[in-house]
Amino acid sequence: MMSTSETPSLLDLARSIDTADAGSITDRIRDTHDLIGLADRRLHELVGEARRAGTSWQAIGEALGVSRQAAFKRFGADDTPDAAAASVDLMERTTHVFELLAADDYAGVRELMSYSCARVLTKRRLMGTWRQVVDATGRLRACRNPIVQTPDGRTSLERFVNRHLAQGAVVQTTLEHERGEWMGRVAYNGTGAIVGILIAPPGASELPF
Repeated sequence: MMSTSETPSLLDLARSIDTADAGSITDRIRDTHDLIGLADRRLHELVGEARRAGTSWQAIGEALGVSRQAAFKRFGADDTPDAAAASVDLMERTTHVFELLAADDYAGVRELMSYSCARVLTKRRLMGTWRQVVDATGRLRACRNPIVQTPDGRTSLERFVNRHLAQGAVVQTTLEHERGEWMGRVAYNGTGAIVGILIAPPGASELPF
C-alpha cells in the first residue's frame, strides 16, 4: 500500500464534500473531518519545506496572517526534523503501528503517517485490509524479529542505526496471529513518518517496498 499520483487532491476532496450528491450526510461529515486533518498535516509540511529553504518566521507569519511569534509557537516544534528523526526508534514504532491496528485505532496510525500516505491509506482501506487478516488468521498476538532496512533493501548491521537514517527506512516484522503468521512492513521517510504499510504472506516477493 503506497501513495500514488492517482489519488485525489485536497481540492478534489473539498469539491466532493460541497457536492450535494457526494454521499450521505455522515459520509460527508467523516470526509470533512478527514480533510481538516489532511489540510493541517499539509500545512505543517509546507511550513517545514519553507523553513528548510530559508524562509523566515516573519514571512511565514505574514502568509498566515499572524505574528512571527504566533507562527513559531504553532510550528516551531517541527523546525528540527533531523533531531526529531534521530529520537525515533523505528522498530518500536513499527510494533506500535500494528498494535494500534489490532486495537482498531486508525486515528493513532494516521497521526504517524505523512500527508501523502494518509491520502491513500484511508480508514476504509487500511482497516478493511486488517479485518481480512484477522478474519483469516485470528487476532494479533505479537510482533517478532523486526529488521531494519535502508530503502534499497540492505539490512542494517546495527539495530540502532535506524535512529539516524536520513533518507528513510523500511522495517519488516513477523506478525504472529492466533492461527498463522504474516509479514508486516512499514516504510518511513527521513523524519520517521509512515509512507507505506504492507501486510503480505511470509516469503512473498516482488513487493512494492
